[in-house]
Amino acid sequence: MGAFGQNGTWDTPGKASKKVKGIISKEKNKVKKFKEHVQQWGLDSNYKHGLLLGGKLNTNGWSGTIYYQTRKSPSTSSIWQLSFSEIKHDKQIKQEPSKTDFPQFGKPTPYIFGKINNLYTLQLGYGREHILLPNVVEDNLTVGFRWTAGISIAMLKPYYLRLVYEKAPPLDTTYMLEERNTTANTELFLNSQYILGACKWSKGLGEIQYIPGGFAELAFTIEPAKNKSIIQVVTFGINGTIYSSALPIMANKPAGLWQACLFVELVIGKRWK
Repeated sequence: MGAFGQNGTWDTPGKASKKVKGIISKEKNKVKKFKEHVQQWGLDSNYKHGLLLGGKLNTNGWSGTIYYQTRKSPSTSSIWQLSFSEIKHDKQIKQEPSKTDFPQFGKPTPYIFGKINNLYTLQLGYGREHILLPNVVEDNLTVGFRWTAGISIAMLKPYYLRLVYEKAPPLDTTYMLEERNTTANTELFLNSQYILGACKWSKGLGEIQYIPGGFAELAFTIEPAKNKSIIQVVTFGINGTIYSSALPIMANKPAGLWQACLFVELVIGKRWK
């Protein structure tokens, strides 16, 4: 039995089949053109420059990174790297209080017991990337090695808590203050009975302390063959940083001059001539 055509007539099975094949052919051409467009926009086997965006999961936090790559030879590229990271102390644990002895000040909120500063870093570095094993695993993967080194700026933002103060009779008053850790309030700051929770993140932005330092990073890169259109690189590495003064994060833990972490990273981006 034939198909009912657009002109109101019945098509024979052969004619209907040709129409279907024609539609499929047109769609395949559209897909092919789109792939060609993406390939021209993305990777090129003879690329000269690259702009990449990476996201890292670190053993001490997370990072977002921008890379600018310039190809020096078929197996070597220079790299400029700009990274922003949040560093977390390995001993910090978020508390989730469900009740409080002071309900008049509102519902308790989560906080990190003993934390006195949020630590963020900004790193700018230069390095090289070398291809070690081109087109391995059935010509589908390339393994490389990357090193970078440069300056690092640590940013210590005070961590504020909502603290409850009680005054003994005859004053017999109770009140709440939003405070950072000081020598005057250390007993309250480290007493969960008088902590209502953390203040909003923006509290303390005007009190950031900047500490200069230097960093070095080593990593192995794994990426698809160069005929793919959009770069997808998986990176495994280590980052080490040393600063000009100690970085206090926790009140009850010693502050150190250096930070180090292992990381895994996913990178996407574009390369062109």
